[in-house]
Amino acid sequence: MEVLSSCIYCGIGCRLKYALEGGRISKTLPDRSDDVSEGSPCIKGLTISDVVGERRLTRPMIREDKDRDFEEVTWERAYRFIYEHVKDLDGREVLFIPSGKTSNESSYVMQKFARIALRTNNVDGCCSRLCHANTVRALRDIFGIDGSPSRFDDIYTRDLVLVIGSNPASNHPVLYNKIAKAKRRGTKVACIVSTPNETSATSDLSIQVQPDTELALINALTNSVIKRGSLSERAINVNGFGQLVSMVSDYTCDRVCPECGIDPKQFRALEEAVCASKAFGLMHGMGLTQSKNGIQNVYALLNLVIVKDGKMLSNRGEINVQGVGDMGGSPSGIISSFVMKGELERRWGTELTSEIGLNMIQALYLSPVKAVFACDTNIAVSLPDLNRLHENLRRTFYVLLHHHENYTMRFANVLLPIPMLIEGSGTITNGERRVRYVRKVAEPIGDAKPVWTIFKELSKYFGVERCFDYRDERQVFGEICELLPTYRSVDADEVYGGSDGWALKDPPFTKYIPVHYEGREYARTSSRPYVLVTVRSPSHFLHGELTSLSPSLRRGRDVESCYMNPDDAKEKGISDGDAVTVLSTCGSVSAEARVDPRVNRGLIKMYIHSEKLLVNRLVPLDYTSVTFTPNYKSISVDVKRA
Repeated sequence: MEVLSSCIYCGIGCRLKYALEGGRISKTLPDRSDDVSEGSPCIKGLTISDVVGERRLTRPMIREDKDRDFEEVTWERAYRFIYEHVKDLDGREVLFIPSGKTSNESSYVMQKFARIALRTNNVDGCCSRLCHANTVRALRDIFGIDGSPSRFDDIYTRDLVLVIGSNPASNHPVLYNKIAKAKRRGTKVACIVSTPNETSATSDLSIQVQPDTELALINALTNSVIKRGSLSERAINVNGFGQLVSMVSDYTCDRVCPECGIDPKQFRALEEAVCASKAFGLMHGMGLTQSKNGIQNVYALLNLVIVKDGKMLSNRGEINVQGVGDMGGSPSGIISSFVMKGELERRWGTELTSEIGLNMIQALYLSPVKAVFACDTNIAVSLPDLNRLHENLRRTFYVLLHHHENYTMRFANVLLPIPMLIEGSGTITNGERRVRYVRKVAEPIGDAKPVWTIFKELSKYFGVERCFDYRDERQVFGEICELLPTYRSVDADEVYGGSDGWALKDPPFTKYIPVHYEGREYARTSSRPYVLVTVRSPSHFLHGELTSLSPSLRRGRDVESCYMNPDDAKEKGISDGDAVTVLSTCGSVSAEARVDPRVNRGLIKMYIHSEKLLVNRLVPLDYTSVTFTPNYKSISVDVKRA
C-alpha cells in the first residue's frame, strides 16, 4: 500500500509517497507528480522511513522531582498533574511554545488554549523566533504582509539569482534543484557568503565577506543600481525613494571593499551582474537573519529587491514555520493579522487579556516564567547561552509534547506523546505560503494523541471546554479560514480534498526602509581572536534530533569537530585530529580539530547538529533588539589545545 502525504522537514513542503507494510512505514519514495519537488525530493525526506520507529515516546509520563525517573501514567492522571501545577499561576508566569513541525490545526488550538485557559499572550514559536523573525517583521513593515510575496517557481523566470547568507544546496536541496535547472537554462547565480559552502562552490560568482558586513555590500549594490539608472519608474515612485538615495549614496566600492574584506574586482563583477539583470531574484537565509543586525540586513536586501523590481525567493526553516506564525504563534497572536480583539472575543466566546505577551527570550532568560508548555521542540539544544538556560529550566515546571526522545526531556516534568506530522491529518503552510493537506499515513505508535486533541481534553480541567468543541481537524481548519483574513482566500474543502491553496500573498503597499551599516557586532580581542560561524550539514535537519537516527544520514560528514584555517592551526600548535577546547564569553565546548583550507583565517566553523557537542553553549545572549532573534553567526571565540 502507498499513501501520498507531506514531508516532515523543511519549509519547501514537498509531497512524498510512503510505502506501508503491516500498517507501518517501510519506505519513502518520490512523488513524481508533486509540483513543489518536481519528483526530486532530498535525501533527508527519502530517509524518513528510517526514523519513524526509533526512540519513540509512547505513553504519558510525569515526575515531580527532575532527578528521578519518569512514571508512566494515564492521560487523565497526566492532565490532573498539569492542572494542579499551573492552575494558580498568573498568565505572565506561563509560556507556550508551538511548533513549526506540527499542523496548522494543532498550532491554532494550542495558542487558543493559552489565551483562553491560562489567559496569557506568552506564546512564541521556537523556529519563528530563532530563525526568520527578522524576515517576517521586515516583510510586514515593507510590504504589509507576514509572508513571501513570491513563489519558488519564480526562480525559473530570473536571469540572475543572488544568494546571500544561505546555502540551499545543503539546507534546501529541492530549492537548489530549481536553481540548478534555471542555471542550465541560462540563469546566472551569484553568492555572498562568510564561509564557502556547497552553493557558493557551484555559483557563477562567489564573494566571501567578513561576517556581519553584508549590509554594507547590499547598500553599495543598491547605490550602484540607482546611480546607473538600472531601475524602473515604478521603483522610483515607491514611498521613501528619496531617503533611500540619500542614505546609500556614500556606499561606494572604495568604502565597502576594505570593510567587507573583498577585492574591488570582485565588487565590480557583482555590481555589473546586478545592474545588468533584467529579471533579478534574491535569496537569503539565516546567515543574514541570525545577527544582531538581522532586521537591518533584511530591510536592506528588500530595498535592493524593490529597486530592481525583483523577486524574493527565500525559504523558511521548518515545514510549517510559516503556518505556526499565521496561526497566532507569537505574543501578538492573531490580532496582528488584522483581527480586532473584540471580534476575536465574540468568535471565541470569551474575554481575552490585553496584557502584552512575552517572547521566549524574555520568558526564558530575562524574566523567567514558572511553567512552560513546549510542543515538538528541543530548546535545551537550540537556544543560546545554554548554561544559563539549563539552570532556568531546572527551576521550571516543563510540559513537553513530542513524538521522539530528545535532549530537553531531562528538564521536563511531563512528557505527552504526540503523533509525527504524517501520523495525523491536517494542513501545513510552506515557505511560499502554499497551503497543503497532510494525509494520515499510519497510526501513531503507542498511546499518542494529536496536539489539538490534547488541548481540547485539557480544556475541561480549566472549565473552558465550550471553546474547544471540535469534532476533527477539518472543523478546526474551517474556523481558521473563516477567522484569519490571510486565509480567507483558502477553500477548506478543496485543501482537504487534496488541492493546494494559497494564503495571502499580495502586498497591500510597498515602501523603502533605508538603513545604515553600523559596523560589525563582534570584537576580536587577544583573548578571543577568532569569529565562530555556525553552519548546517546536508545530511541533517535542524539539530539532528531525527536525522541522526537514520543510518544513511549518520554516515555524513563529521559534525562534532571544530574547523579552522591551516595557518591559524599552525600558530596555535594544533594539528588535524587534536582535541581542542573552544571558549566564548559564556561557555566552552570540547571538540576535535579539523584543519580546512576552505576556512578563512580568523574564522572558526562548527556544525549545529550534535547533542554531544552542544555548540550553542558558546552563543551568548545577544539578539536583535526589535525581534529578539539571537546572533548565532558571528561569535568571538578562542581555540586551545585540550
